[in-house]
Amino acid sequence: MESEHTRRPIRWVFAGLLLLASVINYVDRQTLSVLAVTIQREMGLSDVRYGTVVQCFLLTYMVMYVVSGRLVDRFGARRTQGVFLLCWSVANALTGMATGFVSLAACRAALGAAEPGNYTASLRAVGDWFSAKQRAVAVGLYSMGGTLGAAIAVPLTASLAIRYGWRSAFFVTGAMGAVIAVLWILIYRDPKDAVVVERAPATPWRIVLRQPYILEMLGTRMMTDSVWYFFLFWASKYMQESHGLSLKAIGMTLWVLYVGADVGSFAGGWLSSALVPLRGTVGARFAVMMPAAACMLTLSIVPSLRGSGVAIALLTLLALCHMAWMTNVTTLTLDLFPKSMATTVQGMIGAASAMGGLISAGLIARTIHTYGYRPAFLVMALMHPLAAMILYFRLRPAVRRPGLVLGES
Repeated sequence: MESEHTRRPIRWVFAGLLLLASVINYVDRQTLSVLAVTIQREMGLSDVRYGTVVQCFLLTYMVMYVVSGRLVDRFGARRTQGVFLLCWSVANALTGMATGFVSLAACRAALGAAEPGNYTASLRAVGDWFSAKQRAVAVGLYSMGGTLGAAIAVPLTASLAIRYGWRSAFFVTGAMGAVIAVLWILIYRDPKDAVVVERAPATPWRIVLRQPYILEMLGTRMMTDSVWYFFLFWASKYMQESHGLSLKAIGMTLWVLYVGADVGSFAGGWLSSALVPLRGTVGARFAVMMPAAACMLTLSIVPSLRGSGVAIALLTLLALCHMAWMTNVTTLTLDLFPKSMATTVQGMIGAASAMGGLISAGLIARTIHTYGYRPAFLVMALMHPLAAMILYFRLRPAVRRPGLVLGES
């Protein structure tokens, strides 16, 4: 049964705030990726050391995803999101003061410690303010904010770096995040009937770990999110090193990839929400996830493409498919698990996601150094199809029962 507040128009204002928070989250994350080649040259960093910096980010990201989920379950979305936002903005600004490998790695580790809280707090806010039918749209909206932030980061970072030096990009984007943190605290409010929940003890781990589908959700997100981390941390380097694009050219073209991801986030959420009356919540998610996963197989041909325009076009299409997948697999967390533990579960899933990125970052760096990009693309092309098959066969009873709505509380 829907709560009264899930029909209040103010929920869309809060969804807009989640969009803004996700935009700056990815702007701050992508600033280093866009400037990777420039910073590597100035600091004398090899691809392996750059990969280690990425791993430092992902290590703290992984640990804090679990911690942030528990904190959000305990204190609600308003206070936790405000603190997370401010902390990662400061960490990003401090990156502009880095002088070498150690200080750069430390700043990105601090960023990684604060950024995952955005997604556990956002999921809690969606669970608090939106009904089961509307959740995928709301999740798609804040997920789109992340990819929109990545799109904005490319031209913004490149422009600032070219005009004022690469350090200015970190200072400016860090200040932007601080402003959004203030807006969040001033505007967002937790619903009244969530107050009791946020003051109650979090669900014990022994109960959370016994939930069905936990292992499948953890394992498949570890697989597929490693592909997205490649898009985030290596796409710019790939286009510069394999297709000879300059930083200016990257700023003018690569943003299209993340606009494609924006479309996938929102369209994937909208489509599955429209299908809920016909297929049920779980069936609607899979109606979008399965074809998106099949399309990801074409990632294997990217290294064979000669023109940079064709390569960017295909990567853009695949970014769209990945985010359509991501929006729906994230919404499955709310469909499958009780709201009282949904953000804790999401924290675990996010940690598994970061672990996949952590492992893949090291493997990708060493593979590229030794064999080039082709083997990395071949392996990544298999991740989504394998994950889709695992989830489908495990959740097949729910997929085939259109009237089944799980996770409602």
